[in-house]
Amino acid sequence: MSTVSLFYSIAHNLFQFGGPILASVGTISCILNLMVFTKSSLRKNPCAICLIAVNISNFMFIYFGLLFTILATGYNIDPSSYNIFCCRFRFYIATVLPCYESSCLILASIDRTLLTSSNATTRQRSTCRATIISIISICFFWTVFHVHAWIYTQILEYEPNYFVCFNQPGAYTVFITYYSLTINGILPPTLMVIFGCWTVKNIRQARRIGQRLIAVHTGIVAVGRPHILQSKDQQLIRMLLVDTITYVICKSPLIILYIYEQITQYTEKSAEQQAIEQAILQITYFLFFTESCIGCYTNILVSKTFRKELKRILTNTRL
Repeated sequence: MSTVSLFYSIAHNLFQFGGPILASVGTISCILNLMVFTKSSLRKNPCAICLIAVNISNFMFIYFGLLFTILATGYNIDPSSYNIFCCRFRFYIATVLPCYESSCLILASIDRTLLTSSNATTRQRSTCRATIISIISICFFWTVFHVHAWIYTQILEYEPNYFVCFNQPGAYTVFITYYSLTINGILPPTLMVIFGCWTVKNIRQARRIGQRLIAVHTGIVAVGRPHILQSKDQQLIRMLLVDTITYVICKSPLIILYIYEQITQYTEKSAEQQAIEQAILQITYFLFFTESCIGCYTNILVSKTFRKELKRILTNTRL
């Protein structure tokens, strides 16, 4: 078996057999997450609201993003190669939904940074109203901004009777490549890591501060009492940090591949090398989709509160 056939076979089998399993696992994950985060004890928490939005976005991404890729790569069924509406819809969804998810994760990271601040005024900015307005505003912005996908995505004939749904060649392809690399690739993980580290720093600083005593003239006055996080806030911070780590791990291979493609775009490549790179791209897409499908299971591993709430929900459902 040649190298090209090997990589093609791996990508094909990965989506043919692993794709439906991943979609099923992801569907269960999103539903269970939504059942937990929409409980009355959590849904009034700004971070939980962001995670609800993340899971709604992931659920849509499974059926409007992953499903298209499973059919095209695993079963050679690609409606976008002959139907212009499916073609443009597929590209639109592939660009807008990842922006929804990453933006909501960044908002959740910002909220946890505000909540763990030693400044009381800063902590007061962590509100449900501000979070909901931010989510709606950002999602509306991405929805409108990506309208260009409905205009500049075309069905191209690369060979006789071989049609591919792709970006319009030329300046738009260059723009969308660098745009995807920045907005969907480099920027979200960078911001998540920054705010995640900032949150951890705030937590460690709060633990070190303790209660300070300062003598003022005739008496002793206690100042600098650290902000005490509630248990559910601590659990949400832990889940969010793990979500950030998972996001970085699962998205990084695709980002690295995009960077490689930009570096080697003017390098002459053989047909075999191009085929291998395309197969590797499909494999990295599988890992890219995996991040949207495992949130519930990582939450079960790292959060005692999540496990209790989930157990309570499933027990009540059985009864």
